[in-house]
Amino acid sequence: MFYLENEVKRHAEPLLNEMLSESPIVVLEGARQVGKSTLARSVASEREALELTLDNPEVADFAAHDPLGFLRQAGERLLVVDEAQREPSLVLAMKQLVDEDRTPGRFLVTGSADFLKTRGASDSLAGRAEILSLEPLSIGELHERDTPEDWVNWVVNGAPGDLESFTPERTREAILAGGYPVPLQRQTIRARNRWFESYVREVSSRDAAELSAGEFVVALGRMLKMLGSSGQTEMVYSKFARQVGVSEGSARRYLGLAEQMYLISELPAWGLGLNSRAVRKPKMALLDTGLAAYFSGMTAEKTRMVGGQEYFRALAEQFVVAELRKQRTWSEERFNLFHYRNRNDEIDIVIELFDGRLVVVEVKAGLSVQPKAWHTISTLIPDDRVAARVIVYLGEQFQRRSNNTYLMPISSLWTHPAL
Repeated sequence: MFYLENEVKRHAEPLLNEMLSESPIVVLEGARQVGKSTLARSVASEREALELTLDNPEVADFAAHDPLGFLRQAGERLLVVDEAQREPSLVLAMKQLVDEDRTPGRFLVTGSADFLKTRGASDSLAGRAEILSLEPLSIGELHERDTPEDWVNWVVNGAPGDLESFTPERTREAILAGGYPVPLQRQTIRARNRWFESYVREVSSRDAAELSAGEFVVALGRMLKMLGSSGQTEMVYSKFARQVGVSEGSARRYLGLAEQMYLISELPAWGLGLNSRAVRKPKMALLDTGLAAYFSGMTAEKTRMVGGQEYFRALAEQFVVAELRKQRTWSEERFNLFHYRNRNDEIDIVIELFDGRLVVVEVKAGLSVQPKAWHTISTLIPDDRVAARVIVYLGEQFQRRSNNTYLMPISSLWTHPAL
């Protein structure tokens, strides 16, 4: 069972330090309990800083009644404001102070809701703030990898070198565990489930109520459970609304709220230049596979059973997308993630690099790969833009089938050598 004994260094920390050296405001955003405050404290400990949280009622009252005075109290030190989305008036106050003095590293604000969706924030902070989205822990971070894993960069450079050993069973455990730091510090499934239960109750009541004036609280928990029981799934809003028991318009608003709270992620459909048979629906999933496994009651034993195997396939796809999304924060390659499906076949993940090249990825949750998978990945998207075609699976074998076509373990995402 995956277990986190010590606090680990985040791969995003050098990037956060770089942002603070260049920008007067840095916004560190992400879901509640993914480690934003810990990372902010680590960065603040290396410089003179004043750290405050709006979770403290007295601090929040000061910020609400005198936002300029609140922001000026750090003087020339870095001011770290945790849960900054709780006081929208800080946005305009920061704008005023930064327009007076654009010295880098003045403010580091964190939030478990999208701070820049606060009224007026996007326009007010344009050109003044940089944003870093923090995801749950990557497997490379959990295993304290010295060099941040960068799978896309490794693959497009020919996948050189040997993989570190990582058994299929450990990969299965990694998928089910997810990357939230606190539950990973608990040594039993029961203890982890208690944490997730409390977490869902907190975000569905307190956080959701603050952002929506109580409108979404009742159905949000049902919606999260429905998504958690589906893995990475194509979103048909009318069907989803019926399953949750709300109107389609309400379902879309609930999903928007969950996305603002960083609880879900969207994988858009890719279709540039392809024929009209392409289906353009996004895939939706919970941010973290550990949270999804909690909602579905999935365990390692159940993944081997009839019914559980099908769900585990969807969960494995969700896991690979999540790990790639984490690596995008620090990768040497700039890329976006998509999926592709026409009426007959689909590609799980299409990685589009900023220079237009593609890496096409199929995810298999078994110890072997059927011939049809090779046909799909080799023919569905034309060769002219494809830099690599990869099937990742639960097994351990690495196989180079041609110059740019590979069979790799899912664990290659974090066991590949550094370039």
